[in-house]
Amino acid sequence: MLIQLHRTQPNRLRSQINLAAAAGAVWLGLAAGPTLAQEATPAGTPDTDWPCEQALRPEISLGAIWSGPDITSAEETWDDTPAVATLVAQIAPRRTPQEEAVATVHRFAAGYTSDRSAIMTQVFAGLFDTLNHERSDIIRGIRRFNERQDSLSKRIEEGWRTLDSLDQNSTDATIVERRFALQQTIDWDSRVFDDRQKLLSEVCRQPIVIEQRLFALSRAIQEDIAKGQ
Repeated sequence: MLIQLHRTQPNRLRSQINLAAAAGAVWLGLAAGPTLAQEATPAGTPDTDWPCEQALRPEISLGAIWSGPDITSAEETWDDTPAVATLVAQIAPRRTPQEEAVATVHRFAAGYTSDRSAIMTQVFAGLFDTLNHERSDIIRGIRRFNERQDSLSKRIEEGWRTLDSLDQNSTDATIVERRFALQQTIDWDSRVFDDRQKLLSEVCRQPIVIEQRLFALSRAIQEDIAKGQ
């Protein structure tokens, strides 16, 4: 007896790799004011390792979020100031609600008067360093995600090629069993691919979430510096 095999839809797998879901968040530069990241890859030189609908911007642009004192010195010293390092560790993580983090910044700043500008510049430098690194780690993770999806789609396609090379009308038990095993593998791999792809929109949104957080905290810090002058 022949085993009837159900063929999935392999032709959509590779194209899905480079498309985020339509429900993905709009890039922050379009949704909430100035662009916070450096320029994207120039037109005509697409980054094939980047699967997100949003353009890849490798680093957050300092000038887009900070118009306060120069942070060159603060970048080297912020983690040598215990109070600043503790504050940054408390408010940088996304598990701390953004509104709570902003309120914490204001409470912290209220404890400083004459040296408020210097100490709050250190706070910003620490946040910029910490969140920029976190964002870079996420971008690398997205690239690895894309590589895994690309490898899986190639394996699925190879599975279909092998399956198509076996006579579907054969009554040879070895061929029938081989086709059945291949179909099971293809179906499983396709399910895994689709389940992962459903996560892409949210994964691609994370660099934007970090930019929005840094922008909000930067604005709060600059407000506190202005109040102390």
